[in-house]
Amino acid sequence: MNPRLRLSVATVAAAAIVMTSAAMAQEKRFYASVYSTNEWKEYVYSETGMYSFPLDKYSRTLVKEDSDLDASGGGTMTEDFYFCTSEINYGAWTDVTHYTFKPDSWQLNSQLFGSMQGVATDLAYDHTTARIYGCFATDPELGETEGEFVFGSLNEATGQRLAIRKIDTPWIALGCDRSGGLYAVDMGGILWKVEKTTGATEQIADLGVTANRRSTGAFDTESGIFYVVVTNEDSSTIEEYGYSIGKSELYAVDVTAGSAKLVYEFGDGEAVGGMYIPGPLSDDNAPAQATDFSARFSDGALNGTVSFTIPDKTFGGNTLEGDIKYLVRANGSLFAQGTASPGTKIEADGKVDEDGAYEIELELTNAAGRGPKSKISQWIGHDTPVSLSSANLTYSDGAFTLTWAHPTSTEHGGYMNHAMLSYDVTRMPDNVRVATAITSTAVTDPVEIPASMTGYSYRIDMSYRGVPVSSLTTDTYNLGSVSLPYVLDFNSDDSFDGLTIIDANGDRNEWYREEYWYIEATDLECTAALYPYSSVNRADDWMILPAIMFEKGITYSVEFQVSTAGANEKLALYFGTAPSPDAMTGNIMPVKEYESYCCVEEKHTFTPEASGLYYIGFHACSDPDGAGLGIRDIKVDTAGSSAIEEISTETTSPTTAVYNLQGVQVDDNARGGIFIEVKADGTTRKIVRR
Repeated sequence: MNPRLRLSVATVAAAAIVMTSAAMAQEKRFYASVYSTNEWKEYVYSETGMYSFPLDKYSRTLVKEDSDLDASGGGTMTEDFYFCTSEINYGAWTDVTHYTFKPDSWQLNSQLFGSMQGVATDLAYDHTTARIYGCFATDPELGETEGEFVFGSLNEATGQRLAIRKIDTPWIALGCDRSGGLYAVDMGGILWKVEKTTGATEQIADLGVTANRRSTGAFDTESGIFYVVVTNEDSSTIEEYGYSIGKSELYAVDVTAGSAKLVYEFGDGEAVGGMYIPGPLSDDNAPAQATDFSARFSDGALNGTVSFTIPDKTFGGNTLEGDIKYLVRANGSLFAQGTASPGTKIEADGKVDEDGAYEIELELTNAAGRGPKSKISQWIGHDTPVSLSSANLTYSDGAFTLTWAHPTSTEHGGYMNHAMLSYDVTRMPDNVRVATAITSTAVTDPVEIPASMTGYSYRIDMSYRGVPVSSLTTDTYNLGSVSLPYVLDFNSDDSFDGLTIIDANGDRNEWYREEYWYIEATDLECTAALYPYSSVNRADDWMILPAIMFEKGITYSVEFQVSTAGANEKLALYFGTAPSPDAMTGNIMPVKEYESYCCVEEKHTFTPEASGLYYIGFHACSDPDGAGLGIRDIKVDTAGSSAIEEISTETTSPTTAVYNLQGVQVDDNARGGIFIEVKADGTTRKIVRR
């Protein structure tokens, strides 16, 4: 590579970075998108993004690296955002994308896919008309001749280009001065004054430069100098270097004198686009910016008041005289207008059409032009409540109780009236509407305990001002019980549906179904319930089985297999009358530590002191920074003395009724379990029917 072209950009950039912020503030700089350099081409990499350059001597400082900050198809800074067009040629097709960025943070603001009609050699923003002008490539899809160029304006919101006039020689740079005058420099080095409405051009001077690549330009509105980048690419170097060498130079163009002065050569042949130079836009004799600009809209109203004070100074700092016109727009639509004297306090009433986010913009003008705009962004009207985040579902005395809280905020920080919130509540899985258009935040729903375990949940549909807003579905509450023997091997995808999982310490590490749990001790890969461990917190996590009807005096057994994965883990086993840690008062297995990589078969028994529905809970209580605790092949059944009075293969008689252990009457011929038979004389007995 030519040593002259390998000026150390890193060294220059490093020097720029260590500058004090005060020095940076004093130094006049321009900003532009860099989308190619000689070094990037040589080493086949890219650091496309926004860079800044001094206006007196070369250096390059990265502002924001972002592949979308690519102005290869034109770019410009508006009063609200930075706009750029990326053109990427893949040979068979070309991708065209328009982007806008927030200039304060350089965060992406919008993205729009476009077509060739929106690709420009350069763009310029005119603050007097709030329009983007450019030199655009022709688009055959619009019936235009391929390979030609037109002057036109671009709608940045749609990507549509309005052609104004054909251009014979493409322009490499466009810029608007402080008064809105548009100037252009073409590839032949001719400086033009452009009439924006018709596209008529007036030749000012031949600057004595030529270019064979598109580039960019911008006015320093403070000095009135038009800075233009002239870029040429030497394709003859492809054979020597494997790529073409680029050469870029910065010129200072005096549009009044019609002359150009070379400022410096870029150190790495940078291909740049979308140049802009921060500076004043208003004429010195135009009004200064209004003060105390505010807007008031009360309680969701669409009509409101804007207030501000007309300045008593011009933009240039002199005494402001004569009538000043003011114009207020809300999202571009007229809100209020009028005329007032300098120094006057204004309160103007107006109205918007609908609820929404609005940018309210104030313009002050006189014979010299428009002063700096003032802007307010706020939500006007009723806002949308945020979605419900949680609800509490409990069951007691034959009924579910569902409670929740009104949302306390809105999606955009706007107004909300809680009295206008309403809710529909639907029970599932039976899809029963239990409340319609209620304004309270609590529902009681009587539900009998079913013969077999059923998972219930409730969907809360929230509306605001009668319009549906969002829905929240509660976790499933398993009501009823499972019969014995209860077996759970976790092979099925829905194995966890009947379980209650509680992350008691709130560290988001909780029991889950692992499909590929590896047990090193047996070289077995299987499904299991896994507690994954926390790197910093002691485990406090529960996996609770569905309700089971246990009888007083009957001994029951719990069997399961435990395995670990590289660290010692701890587990305890409890039973209780509700699926919650507080209710787990009966200990089945004290805390037990399992050694690394072990695989243990556990079997424990317990005897309830009273009949009723009970839950069995596996409590992970390992120390921090473990490696995982797995459980599989759970089985709950009767054990030892069971108080069963008979095992029969025949239906006994005479009986008047047969009940299962949940107290639900079943068919007289029911088999395959433990039943309670009520005899004709009123006596009862427990019996196993095979």
